Amino acid sequence: MTEVSRSSARGRLLEAAQDMLREVGMSGTGIKDVGTRSGAPIGSLYHYFPDGKTQLVTEALGIQGEKSRRLLEHFFDGRMTAAAALRSLFDTAAEGFERAGANKGCAIGAVTLDLMRTDKEVRDVCKNTFEEWMSVIAPHLLFSDERSRRAFAMMVVVALEGAFVLGRATQSGEPFRIAGESLAAMVSTNKPGGVGRAIRRSKSGRRQ
Repeated sequence: MTEVSRSSARGRLLEAAQDMLREVGMSGTGIKDVGTRSGAPIGSLYHYFPDGKTQLVTEALGIQGEKSRRLLEHFFDGRMTAAAALRSLFDTAAEGFERAGANKGCAIGAVTLDLMRTDKEVRDVCKNTFEEWMSVIAPHLLFSDERSRRAFAMMVVVALEGAFVLGRATQSGEPFRIAGESLAAMVSTNKPGGVGRAIRRSKSGRRQ
């Protein structure tokens, strides 16, 4: 087998894994199913991923996370206001979701919901990916303090993940558009007080 064909086979396995993770999460993504979908023999899967499913999933998530990070960087690059970037991001997410038949979620979110307490390696990948996304968004928010910028960036990620869940339930991209408009309206006020109070409550564990 040539180097090109080996690389192609490995790439097909990773693409198949990404699709399945978006559709059925980690628990529904079986090694044999990935091999069947990719068209690669099961033996080649263990050749390219000797650590089995965990290695396959973590690498597939890494690719998905990087794709999403680049998408965020495209919108949050300083060319648009934060409000315009949020509208464009969520509108684009809605369009992509609908083009995919409204039945594919976010691979990172789907796997996170499937995690068991012992899945530390995969959990770390999910956690670090969410952190990377927030780190892309936060610097472009005009709140005066870092805590409020981080808190609002977290709200954006939460809204995206929630839109995937509600979108799959309703078979519609409308949750993305509503979330994007709502976040854009909030960030346009440039009043971080409520955001700051929310994160202080979450850390103190009590209402203020």
